[in-house]
Amino acid sequence: MKRLKDLVDIRSGYTFRMAIDSFPDGNVEVIQSKDLNDDFNFTTRPKINFPGDNNHLVKSGDILFSARGFAKAVLYRDTKSPAVASSSLFVLTPRGCDIDAAFLVMYLNSVDGMKEFIRLSSGSSIKTITKDDLGNIEIPEIPPDKQRILGGLVQTINDYRALILEKEIYLDQIQSTIISKTLKEASK
Repeated sequence: MKRLKDLVDIRSGYTFRMAIDSFPDGNVEVIQSKDLNDDFNFTTRPKINFPGDNNHLVKSGDILFSARGFAKAVLYRDTKSPAVASSSLFVLTPRGCDIDAAFLVMYLNSVDGMKEFIRLSSGSSIKTITKDDLGNIEIPEIPPDKQRILGGLVQTINDYRALILEKEIYLDQIQSTIISKTLKEASK
């Protein structure tokens, strides 16, 4: 077993001095803890005129991990628009080719990864984890080629689930539009 801090660089998300308001002409998306769910890849996030420097931006291949509440890890793969993680998240950047980011996400979201999170976190009702404690999560040592295969397989399954969810949302929107238009025409 290796400690997470030996495999990745861990940094806290950006601390905003005031509430996050979305601006139509904003140049950077803000990713918050609430965004780390199954529809992560197609959810709409607030855009701001980011006051920080580019060192705070999330890069494709980084892992976003919630610092509070329910532990969840998501692999960031979007390169369409710049994004910054809020302070409710940690950003994990894998070091070298000995660790696969998709494998790490798979492990951190697994039952074993959750047990490690609970073991090292504090708080009775809302769990929180510090940067140092997160770094002490133990990760099983698996050869890099097997990590890539396993992480890639699980990531593909998660991508299919996200597509299914996206399809259901679109079907709900179509259904709602049909009903709305039908009722509007009937009331004329």
